[in-house]
Amino acid sequence: MKTKEEQIIFQNQSHLVQRYFESCGICPSLSDICLATDLMVRWAMEGHSKELFGRFENLDKYIKTKQDESQKN
Repeated sequence: MKTKEEQIIFQNQSHLVQRYFESCGICPSLSDICLATDLMVRWAMEGHSKELFGRFENLDKYIKTKQDESQKN
Protein backbone atom coordinates (compact mmCIF):
# COMPACT_ATOMS: atom_id res chain seq x y z
CA MET A 1 0.00 0.00 0.00
CA LYS A 2 1.21 3.46 -0.86
CA THR A 3 1.98 5.96 1.84
CA LYS A 4 -0.07 9.15 2.04
CA GLU A 5 2.91 11.04 0.59
CA GLU A 6 3.16 8.63 -2.36
CA GLN A 7 -0.58 8.96 -2.99
CA ILE A 8 -0.31 12.76 -3.05
CA ILE A 9 2.69 12.65 -5.39
CA PHE A 10 0.88 10.21 -7.71
CA GLN A 11 -2.26 12.36 -7.78
CA ASN A 12 -0.31 15.56 -8.44
CA GLN A 13 1.73 13.96 -11.20
CA SER A 14 -1.32 12.41 -12.87
CA HIS A 15 -2.96 15.85 -13.05
CA LEU A 16 0.25 17.33 -14.44
CA VAL A 17 0.43 14.60 -17.10
CA GLN A 18 -3.21 15.12 -18.12
CA ARG A 19 -2.70 18.88 -18.45
CA TYR A 20 0.46 18.31 -20.46
CA PHE A 21 -1.30 16.04 -22.94
CA GLU A 22 -4.16 18.55 -23.22
CA SER A 23 -1.77 21.42 -23.89
CA CYS A 24 -0.13 19.34 -26.64
CA GLY A 25 -3.53 18.63 -28.21
CA ILE A 26 -3.28 14.89 -27.61
CA CYS A 27 -6.09 12.63 -26.43
CA PRO A 28 -4.04 9.97 -24.63
CA SER A 29 -5.12 6.43 -23.93
CA LEU A 30 -5.46 5.44 -20.30
CA SER A 31 -2.25 3.46 -20.60
CA ASP A 32 -0.46 6.58 -21.93
CA ILE A 33 -1.58 8.50 -18.85
CA CYS A 34 -0.56 5.69 -16.50
CA LEU A 35 2.87 5.17 -18.05
CA ALA A 36 3.65 8.89 -18.15
CA THR A 37 2.40 9.32 -14.58
CA ASP A 38 4.56 6.45 -13.34
CA LEU A 39 7.57 8.07 -14.98
CA MET A 40 6.79 11.46 -13.44
CA VAL A 41 6.32 9.86 -9.99
CA ARG A 42 9.73 8.20 -10.27
CA TRP A 43 11.25 11.56 -11.23
CA ALA A 44 9.58 13.27 -8.26
CA MET A 45 10.66 10.55 -5.83
CA GLU A 46 14.14 9.69 -7.14
CA GLY A 47 15.30 12.80 -8.97
CA HIS A 48 17.45 12.94 -12.08
CA SER A 49 19.23 9.87 -13.35
CA LYS A 50 20.64 8.91 -16.72
CA GLU A 51 18.16 6.03 -16.99
CA LEU A 52 15.14 8.24 -16.21
CA PHE A 53 16.36 10.93 -18.58
CA GLY A 54 16.54 8.33 -21.36
CA ARG A 55 12.99 7.24 -20.60
CA PHE A 56 11.85 10.86 -20.81
CA GLU A 57 13.54 11.19 -24.19
CA ASN A 58 11.65 8.11 -25.40
CA LEU A 59 8.40 9.52 -24.02
CA ASP A 60 9.04 12.82 -25.84
CA LYS A 61 9.53 10.93 -29.13
CA TYR A 62 6.32 9.00 -28.52
CA ILE A 63 4.38 12.19 -27.75
CA LYS A 64 5.74 13.83 -30.91
CA THR A 65 4.48 10.84 -32.92
CA LYS A 66 1.04 11.16 -31.27
CA GLN A 67 1.00 14.90 -32.03
CA ASP A 68 1.83 14.26 -35.68
CA GLU A 69 -0.95 11.65 -35.91
CA SER A 70 -3.41 14.02 -34.23
CA GLN A 71 -2.61 16.82 -36.67
CA LYS A 72 -3.21 14.51 -39.65
CA ASN A 73 -6.75 13.74 -38.46
